[in-house]
Amino acid sequence: MKVKSRVLVVAAIATSLLSLSAEAQVKETTLKDLSHNYCEWGARAGANFQQLSAFPFATDYNPGGFAGVYVRRRKEVIGVQLELNVANASYTTAYAVGHNFTSDHTIKAADTTTKGKFNSLYLNIPLMLEVRMGYHFAFQFGAQYSYLLSNSGNDAFTKKFGTSDIFNKTNTSVLVGVEGDICKKWSLGARYAMGMSDVDAKKYTPLTDAWHVSSGQVYLTYRIGRWGERIYK
Repeated sequence: MKVKSRVLVVAAIATSLLSLSAEAQVKETTLKDLSHNYCEWGARAGANFQQLSAFPFATDYNPGGFAGVYVRRRKEVIGVQLELNVANASYTTAYAVGHNFTSDHTIKAADTTTKGKFNSLYLNIPLMLEVRMGYHFAFQFGAQYSYLLSNSGNDAFTKKFGTSDIFNKTNTSVLVGVEGDICKKWSLGARYAMGMSDVDAKKYTPLTDAWHVSSGQVYLTYRIGRWGERIYK
């Protein structure tokens, strides 16, 4: 009788353990599935370091800023992110605007020491593919379309060349970046955009070189809302 009772007790304990284990597995799988399948949107802002690779401009990465909004869709380890942001940039000529340039970059005498300075405002639309390396870190690859909203030059340049409108309005770039969570609603990211389009409007005569814009950005992201479930681990 005692042996029979012990067998029944052991069987009951084993059944309970199996039941708990199965329930835990289902719960764990559900959490994992939910954490890999969601949509979210939020705001983003940071520093923008932009360079104009063109003679006779200085090749420095000049500091500026940017701010915008994004929406992200994630499924398992793959995600897609669309962003809209506004960024400002500044460019300065390496030489006084009074210099006379030739097509082979020969620099002749100047009648002024004032350099050309430009402040530009861009509307950027990056589209990024994300590959997650764990719950909180992702590599990003994609392309960006940029539209020049405004560009203002100083009086010395306008007087010399008759206009400060020397850039094409549109530009396309390829993007690479990384982004990682730092807490439940905040993440930190960095990316580099390499310009592929010639932004020279061919008004800086007689120079006919191709001009390319590149930029590096460091930013903070705040997640405002989400659809579906995103479990933070």
